[in-house]
Amino acid sequence: MSQFIFIAIAAGLIAFVGTPFTLVMAKRIGFISEPSVRRTHVAPMPLLGGVAIWAAFVVSLFIFGRGAEFRELISIVIGGTLISVVGLVDDRIGLGPRPKLIGQLAAGVILILGGVQARLFGTAWLDIPLTLFWIVGICNALNFMDNMDGLAAGVAAVASASFFMLAVLNGQILVASLAAALFGACLGFLVYNFQPALTFMGDTGSLLLGFMLAVLGIKLNFPGINKFSTWMVPIVVLGLAIFDTTLVTISRWRRRISIAHGGADHTSHRMARLGLSHRRVVLALYTVGAALGILALLMSRSTPLFANAMLGGLAALGLFLLWLLEEIQRQPAVARFGPDLRLTLIGGGEAMLPLLEGAMTISSITTVLITPSDDERAAFSPRRLRDCVSMMAEHPTAARAVMEGSVGFSTGALADQVVLAEAALKLRGKLMLTTAPGTTNITSEAALDALRHTDLIVIGGDLRENVLPTLGLSEVAQALRRSKRLRVLAHPDPKRALAEIERAAGPDLITHVITAEGMEGVEGTWQSVADLRQARQIAEALNRIWLMRTRVRGVPLPISGSNYG
Repeated sequence: MSQFIFIAIAAGLIAFVGTPFTLVMAKRIGFISEPSVRRTHVAPMPLLGGVAIWAAFVVSLFIFGRGAEFRELISIVIGGTLISVVGLVDDRIGLGPRPKLIGQLAAGVILILGGVQARLFGTAWLDIPLTLFWIVGICNALNFMDNMDGLAAGVAAVASASFFMLAVLNGQILVASLAAALFGACLGFLVYNFQPALTFMGDTGSLLLGFMLAVLGIKLNFPGINKFSTWMVPIVVLGLAIFDTTLVTISRWRRRISIAHGGADHTSHRMARLGLSHRRVVLALYTVGAALGILALLMSRSTPLFANAMLGGLAALGLFLLWLLEEIQRQPAVARFGPDLRLTLIGGGEAMLPLLEGAMTISSITTVLITPSDDERAAFSPRRLRDCVSMMAEHPTAARAVMEGSVGFSTGALADQVVLAEAALKLRGKLMLTTAPGTTNITSEAALDALRHTDLIVIGGDLRENVLPTLGLSEVAQALRRSKRLRVLAHPDPKRALAEIERAAGPDLITHVITAEGMEGVEGTWQSVADLRQARQIAEALNRIWLMRTRVRGVPLPISGSNYG
């Protein structure tokens, strides 16, 4: 047992120490993953983390590994190195599906020549194709799982830990050594890859992880039980990756999209659509992987009847989840981020109403800031207030009837109407005056607190109504400028809107833009929608911005009107 512990520790230390070197090297030689429409990160990311995983795995094995199966070990290392090189080339220049497939098949052939292959049917013309199919399938399954910070490395670590326990219990030295090395390498790298990630493993790492897990599945055996049950155990251990690949394959086939196309349709993405944060999605999938490992352990120690019963139950559950997650994908892509997401809106004109509705779709804590003004053209109109209150009220029809029949709402000042609405009506959000009672230029502390203690600030609609008067308050502008939160402008003409905002309140207020389709801006800071009047499209854009933000470390950078046009 001490041998395996040394292997795991050595691999972990090598990955832990080596990953920063790959990070620096990637930046120096330009080995960077740039943000794009098909990628969810919004900042350039180093892409050599897989090299550290490979080095940790190989070096730890040859330093501490011992065993008589040297020929098999050499073929495994050579095959893993080849597939890592294929991934490295793909990360650098972008290989098509066919060259990647050829590389995976070549790695499989090296394994077979080294004596590592499936032995399910007992005949080479069936076992060899099965081996190649298994290698290619699991390689791509782990490659697919590499779609969120820390997901692929963590899932591989959990699966390798399961394989390690199974191998130790059955006295399989080579499998236990391989699993220990893979476990340590994944954990050492995960320190830098867990959300928010500092580096990516790329295909260099994900293909290697898939290859090694496939090898562990091939090599694992259980004396005394039938071959079918033996093969079911690694399938259950790797059930999460297999499930995700099956889900994506079926979904893209149904939509007539190539399996190699890519997209946000994986299990993790669909869980995020349910409102789970990035970190919760990843941790939940770790838990699922661990549960599958425990079930696999039980199957290996149980009677064939009980093992088959567990397998049947898992298959039924998997089919149900396939249907459920596909249904989730077919629903409009708007996620509620739970009751703790706080959103503050500064809007004006009729165009602010879709913004408010979209904001309330993803947040149950929505604050609307309203600034009284002596200028009728800049003031928040009584009609707009009634529209906002009706939208925010739990009983819209009753709220509108109260406002239309109340003397206070029809004749009182705007500030009084806001106070009355807050006091008399049950709202799902909050209306808040930005200025102290009886003033038009002294910012209230409550409004500043709302800006300081929020997660997302949305600005848009008719800028002259309410927006520019609010941003023109020096303390409001200062609070926005100092904020570490996202400040999103929603406007059909962002260049003009940014220029007006900068004239009224100075630069560095806006970090992201939602605008009409066809506008060009800075990739990663803008989202385009077909119709800014559609609340659901606004909600989807805010959803995407928020999800991208969860992947980035540091303070969001402001933008200016010069970035657009």
